[in-house]
Amino acid sequence: MKGLIIYKGKYGATRDYATLLSKELNLPAFTPTVIGGELMNADFVLIGSSVYVGKLQLQSWLIRNQEWLKTKKLFFFIVCGTPAGDKEKTDKIIADNIPPSLRNNSIFFLKGRMIRHTLSWTDRLLLKMGAWLTRDPEEKKRMQQDFDGVEVASLRPLLHALKLWDLEKRQALLHVNY
Repeated sequence: MKGLIIYKGKYGATRDYATLLSKELNLPAFTPTVIGGELMNADFVLIGSSVYVGKLQLQSWLIRNQEWLKTKKLFFFIVCGTPAGDKEKTDKIIADNIPPSLRNNSIFFLKGRMIRHTLSWTDRLLLKMGAWLTRDPEEKKRMQQDFDGVEVASLRPLLHALKLWDLEKRQALLHVNY
């Protein structure tokens, strides 16, 4: 099975996950601006995007390319500060950003990274305003603290799903050949 990784982020966490996946799976990783014919030959695509103010960095790319993406098995890894267990927020991110025709794929939320002094002035201001507007004291506290959740262990569920899919495909090929 041939695969590749397409990713887009802003401050490096998504790139770091894409690099870890690339090394683990021995797959090429591309940003959407440099992807070419490789995509047409891929059986599966790992798509990584960071989230800023509720929007995937790859949202417009997904919309523009959804027709041929529908023909591939997709594994999304969404990198953000939203806890993966916050189903209401993660469902909203999916609904607002991933075209309906692509949602019937594997979607994983991975903890990102936020180091305030590395953020642009605009992003620091948006974060400060968001924290100020938030009513939940725990959420407010979380928005005001640096974090770095990029860990190899976070990729285990995605890697497991990919291996299961690959195994199913190989078994299906065996049945066809007999």
